[in-house]
Amino acid sequence: MSSERILDLADEFFRLARHRVPLDWLRTDLTMSQLKVLYTLYIDGPQTCGALASALGLALPTMTGILTRLERRGYLRRRRDSDDSRRVVSSLSRRGSELVDRLWASGREELAAVLDDIPGEELTTVEQALTLLIEALERSQSVESHPAHAASEESLRTRT
Repeated sequence: MSSERILDLADEFFRLARHRVPLDWLRTDLTMSQLKVLYTLYIDGPQTCGALASALGLALPTMTGILTRLERRGYLRRRRDSDDSRRVVSSLSRRGSELVDRLWASGREELAAVLDDIPGEELTTVEQALTLLIEALERSQSVESHPAHAASEESLRTRT
């Protein structure tokens, strides 16, 4: 099987999966940019405005506005860096963490429902395929050059 065939299958998977978007996702009243910020903080931890803007490919003033709106709504908290009071670091608030936890769980529940329709012996094949993909990602140098990773690493370096 060629890589092209696998990519075509992945395209078809994502086309069909879009019809199974969890209700929690559809009911959220956040913009896509706001969700991206919350997920970046959830996965990569606290970040500066500059690191988030770089990771998400947004201008600094745009990111400042997004962070301000998320903070006002209680999803985010911003604190001065204890090592450098000029720097402000954003992190998820309890409300922000609870929202992302809920969204993440609803996505897992949808995937679990799909997996329930796959016979047990074929689940082993799915597990093997996902394991291979995870291993390939872990070996991949492209992860380290991805803007989100670079911005996260920069944020960590400047914090220590």
